[in-house]
Amino acid sequence: TEGGFEFLGKRYSRLATETKAAVELDPRIAEIYESNFRAPCVVKDIRDLDAKDLPSHDVMTGGFPCQSFSMVAQNPPRLGHDDERGRLYFEMCRLLLAHRPQVFIAENVKGLLSANQKQAFPLLLEEFRQCGYHIHWDLLDAADYGVPQRRQRVFIVGFRNLTASTSFKFPRPVADKYRSVMGDVLHPR
Repeated sequence: TEGGFEFLGKRYSRLATETKAAVELDPRIAEIYESNFRAPCVVKDIRDLDAKDLPSHDVMTGGFPCQSFSMVAQNPPRLGHDDERGRLYFEMCRLLLAHRPQVFIAENVKGLLSANQKQAFPLLLEEFRQCGYHIHWDLLDAADYGVPQRRQRVFIVGFRNLTASTSFKFPRPVADKYRSVMGDVLHPR
């Protein structure tokens, strides 16, 4: 999110952005995060986080737990929004209402689209709209963007400003010459 890296043979300059904070329940994941990024990672259940403990910010990103929506996680059966974890997007809504960032990006598994007989996703989108955001969403596959793995994810992007929203477009897949397979990573030429 801050740039300053090379990917698919192209250098991405450092952006004038700064990650201010992260929140993670699992201390091991928070430790890995902090070893790779400069921003502090609060180790806490998001439900116990006071919105005042987060600094002001313009962009919020979040990925609420996917187990409730995953088509792979069938034991126990995927419960969608009937599962406590499946309702954690409400916590993102709570923080959006408290901080009013200009933009938010949420991500989850493809199964979100079909959970609860396809009722969970429209409900979730409506909750984000009720927070005051103009919503865009798409199902993207990481393999279409140079990652050597088929990994389909739903991305939801919300804008407070209608003009900014109308000019937004999801990125187009990369050209075939930039697609990669695991061998390209494990055994680079």
